[in-house]
Amino acid sequence: MAGASRLAALHGPVARHRSGLFDAMGEARAPRTPAQLVNRLAPVARIYETWWRVRSLSLLTGRAFPLEEELAELRTAIVPRADQLVVDVACSEGLYGRHLAHHGCSVWFVDHSRAFLRRALHRSEQEGIGARVDAVRALAARLPFADGCADAVVMGASLNEIGDAQRAMAEMVRVLRPGGRLFCMSLVPATTRRGRLAQALARPSGIAFLTAGETVALLGDTMRLLEERQDGVVLRVTAEKRPE
Repeated sequence: MAGASRLAALHGPVARHRSGLFDAMGEARAPRTPAQLVNRLAPVARIYETWWRVRSLSLLTGRAFPLEEELAELRTAIVPRADQLVVDVACSEGLYGRHLAHHGCSVWFVDHSRAFLRRALHRSEQEGIGARVDAVRALAARLPFADGCADAVVMGASLNEIGDAQRAMAEMVRVLRPGGRLFCMSLVPATTRRGRLAQALARPSGIAFLTAGETVALLGDTMRLLEERQDGVVLRVTAEKRPE
C-alpha cells in the first residue's frame, strides 16, 4: 500500500509536524500514572527494546522465549502480505509494526509518547523500511482511523498499562475490516507467590492484570477467537473480525 493510501486511513483532526510525526491527541491526555509518564522519556525509549524487550518474555515465562519465537507467532497470526494495512497500537519502538513492514505491510505506528514514536521512525529508517511506515500520536482508546480501514491491528505488552483496556480493544476492533486479524500480547495475573508479589508492587504504577477470560471477553461479539496461548503470565490472543 502506497503512502498516499496509508494516509487515507486517517480520520478526524490530525496535524502533521515538521518532525514527520502526525498528532491526533487534541485535548486528550494519557493517564498520569507512573507507567505512562515514564514512557515519555527519551532515555527510556532508547533502551526499551534493546535492554528490556529482548529479555522480558523469557523472564516472565520462566523459559527461553526469544523475540524470534514471538515474532513467528505474530506472522502466523497476521499472515502478512504486501497489500495489508497494519495498525500497531501503543507501539513503543514499533517492534511488531517494523517486523510486519519487513514483510511488505504498510504500517501506522500509534503511541502517545513522542519519544517512542521518534524511535520507531528512526529504527524504520535504519532498517530500510521508512517508506512503508508512518507514525501518529494518539491514545489507544481514541484511534484516529476510519471504521474498517485496517487489515490487521497488533498490540504488544501494552494492554496492561493504557488505562481503559475495554475502550482500547473496542477501538482496535472498530478500525478492523471484516475478516481482519487482531494479535494482542498481554500479561495475566500470576499464580506463583513471587509473581503475585511482583504484580502487587506494579499495580500502584497504573498496571492492571486481566485474566485470559477477561481479555478474550473484551473482543466482543464481532470478533471470532482463533487462538489463545499462554506461557506463565504471558498471554497471546489472535482473533478475526466476523463478516458483516
